[in-house]
Amino acid sequence: MKTMKQQSRREFMKLSTGTLLGAAVPGPVKKLFRPDAAEVTVDVSHGLGDISPNIYGQFIEHLGRAIYGGIYDDGKRRFRPDVLEKVQQLRPPLLRYPGGTVTKIYHWKDGVGPNRPVRKNLIWGGIDNNHFGTDEFLRYAELLGAAPFLTVNMGTGTAEEAAQWVEYCNATAGDYATQRSNNGHAQPYGVHYWGLGNEEAAKEDAGRLQDPQDYIKQAWYYAKLMKLQDPSIELVMVGDQDGWNQQVLEALHPVCDYISLHLYARSKPGDPASLFASIAAMEASIQKLGAQIRAFTPEKVENFSKWYRFSGRQQPVRIALDEWGIWEANGQGAYGLEMEYTWNHALGVATFLNIFQRNAAVIGLATWAQTVNVLAPIMTNETTSICQTVYYPLALYRKLCGPRSVAATATGAGAAALDVAASTDGKTLTLAIVNRDSRAAIDIRLNAKTTGQWTAHELTAASIEAKNTLAAPATNVVGHRQRTLPAGAKTYAMAAHSITILQAAL
Repeated sequence: MKTMKQQSRREFMKLSTGTLLGAAVPGPVKKLFRPDAAEVTVDVSHGLGDISPNIYGQFIEHLGRAIYGGIYDDGKRRFRPDVLEKVQQLRPPLLRYPGGTVTKIYHWKDGVGPNRPVRKNLIWGGIDNNHFGTDEFLRYAELLGAAPFLTVNMGTGTAEEAAQWVEYCNATAGDYATQRSNNGHAQPYGVHYWGLGNEEAAKEDAGRLQDPQDYIKQAWYYAKLMKLQDPSIELVMVGDQDGWNQQVLEALHPVCDYISLHLYARSKPGDPASLFASIAAMEASIQKLGAQIRAFTPEKVENFSKWYRFSGRQQPVRIALDEWGIWEANGQGAYGLEMEYTWNHALGVATFLNIFQRNAAVIGLATWAQTVNVLAPIMTNETTSICQTVYYPLALYRKLCGPRSVAATATGAGAAALDVAASTDGKTLTLAIVNRDSRAAIDIRLNAKTTGQWTAHELTAASIEAKNTLAAPATNVVGHRQRTLPAGAKTYAMAAHSITILQAAL
């Protein structure tokens, strides 16, 4: 999206609001809208791919107050109930743990059983008493109804240690399965998603696999031992820059179900609109990695040797956006990661989610980094917790958007302020529109007939600077309005700086 100049902003202020809602008309369509309006066209017959429910995942890491002081009350040795309620209402389908960069020094055996050592967090600082570990995480995921996603230590860990973790989580018999049972969980957890390391190319980190060939050699060994424990698990390989990605995809594609991509958007100081240019660049990164996947991996693995004693990859390689979010330069707390998100950031989150829908064919999972206190939709202090502005689009999209992405485009003079995506479950059309400027008039033309009335779900705030704060925990700056448009309605008023999801039966 091109950043708008002040003159353009004043022009947008003069626009009348309105949306024409209706079915496609064969042949030329009479223009019933103003020439300075925008037109959104949805082609229900043009599918863009199945939307994985796992694109709406979350992430937690042993970093700052993300776990201790966030989701876990260490003094009472329990999950913090006010936070748990908010995360449950967020409805994440997937939860990633324990990192993140911290995986390079994290040993899962420290966090199980009655006797847990106290370790210094060599990555992020501070002390970890390991009161929150594997069983606590998996119980938390269970309470959320989220599939667990574990990332193994390829820095100071070993392939044997990773395979033993798979046994602990998934096996019905064996020493580590017995330990799990003795620790209070007789049945296997069935952890399906496993990441082989995290950002291993980062030379500043404590890892040792910055050369892609070193990573490939180790990843093969890890994959073999882990798959021999449970052949059904799916593996996420570390991605990075172009040369790294090509080598990893070519060498590891028989056992690579996903390749990771990390995306953090940021605005320029004093220029909130620049956030959307940053996010637009993220879509280009997704499409570039998607092209690499198509270029360097076959859709199906052929002639995979039986002597591996497990099957090769069953589906095309897809992208794991296992860290994504908005990371501004003005955060507080550990490493400046405690952000106060404004309504402008919420508009950015909805734009991200539209991007994920448009690129559904190549994205297999995504986890917002993170969940509580660290780059988070939920913030806490000792006595209370709040939902930040970014919480609300995350929750609304998860609740309403459909499982199949279809083509939607915005054109016309007002289109520069808009970002659109469309989805369907075969019965209902869901159109997500982000209005990132003060006003826009939209004409929606559909190439499929809809039946009945339209329902509009609108998220708004008084200004793009509006934010929820712990200083005023009872105040929510985000307005949510749901309304059914009158039968035969031809206009819809698109609010300034708003997120709207429109639904109608097909």
